[in-house]
Amino acid sequence: MVKAEAMEPICATRSHVANSPVILLVEDELIVREVTREVLQHAGYVVLESGSAKEALRVARQYADRIDVLLTDVVMPGMNGADLASHLESMQPDLITVFMSGYGQNDIARGVSRAPSIHLQKPFTVNILLTRIGEALRASAARDQLAAAPRVSA
Repeated sequence: MVKAEAMEPICATRSHVANSPVILLVEDELIVREVTREVLQHAGYVVLESGSAKEALRVARQYADRIDVLLTDVVMPGMNGADLASHLESMQPDLITVFMSGYGQNDIARGVSRAPSIHLQKPFTVNILLTRIGEALRASAARDQLAAAPRVSA
């Protein structure tokens, strides 16, 4: 686990953690972030965490390997989750984002005008959290397979 508050430049790669998927968790509510981190780590994911979008950008710049999933709150002080996702996708175009929010689905959709996107309604259960992360990883794998597929010209 890497905490943004005490983080030095990261030189590690995921090979030292048996190729576990890497999730960047961005949540400004400490208790939600801590519980979510614990669940994800227990499920075998490498979790980079941040309490703000600004910190998350720093964490992403310092991390030496690919981040598979951005799990971010939609509404945060400073930069919102959608803007954060746009910045991070400019750094890693294949990044998949899961947006979490305590607001209703329609409010999330208005605040996040991204397609496709995966939404996680707060409060959530462990099963729902892991299901949404699984959906994101499958979407990432499908995108990787499409990118690797040979192009057939007509």
